[in-house]
Amino acid sequence: MNVQRTLKFCILHCVFYILVFIPILASAGIRDTKHNLSVSGPGDVRAVSETQICIFCHTPHNSSPAKPLWNHEITAVVTYINYWSDTLQSYASEAEAPPIDGFSRLCLSCHDGTVAIGSVISRWEEILMVTVPGVIDTSGKLVGGPGYLGTDLSGGHPISIPFDETLANKRNTADPPLTRLNWPITDPDIKRQLTKSGYRVQCTSCHNPHTNKAAGGWPPFWHKSTHDEVCMVCHEAIPPGDIEW
Repeated sequence: MNVQRTLKFCILHCVFYILVFIPILASAGIRDTKHNLSVSGPGDVRAVSETQICIFCHTPHNSSPAKPLWNHEITAVVTYINYWSDTLQSYASEAEAPPIDGFSRLCLSCHDGTVAIGSVISRWEEILMVTVPGVIDTSGKLVGGPGYLGTDLSGGHPISIPFDETLANKRNTADPPLTRLNWPITDPDIKRQLTKSGYRVQCTSCHNPHTNKAAGGWPPFWHKSTHDEVCMVCHEAIPPGDIEW
């Protein structure tokens, strides 16, 4: 009986820690970043009066099944314009790009401008956002500014793409030669994210939505202190000579 009581106490203690202290630590990390969308946020994109920080993305109850405790309405867009180049080995054309899934789809729910920033599942009404000309429109959607991506993703790194040994071997043996990919990926910060379609490169592979380690603050929400430190986890440095990206 004492063993059972001890076990119950330990379980309750762990649950209490998860529900109380982890949200506090998360909010402490995000409070001084532009992802603090509450009225106390340091950026232009912020709420009119909402004081809660985590509510824009998370809720402890009745959350979306997309990801644990997810609270933001998910974008319905299925036809993004994806990145492609003639040296890309992941897919043969822009039309053949894999669908955006996983954490990237959650990020785009705000950043593609199709869903209001304050559109959360846990509220009957949207959280009102401050209108910022050229950045946040009167409906509360992101329409411009450095955080706006839109539905044309052709100008950035491909996301939701499979990254595995097969891809690394294909690129590393390409003719004519291309810059090589590293394999396996064992870095504790830069990770492939698991989806129903396997392990993929997602927005969160390079960006941490809760904090920013980048020296000087750029790139935003970066997993490491410099741009190269993140890129060179997956990509080998460009060698001298006539080798393409």
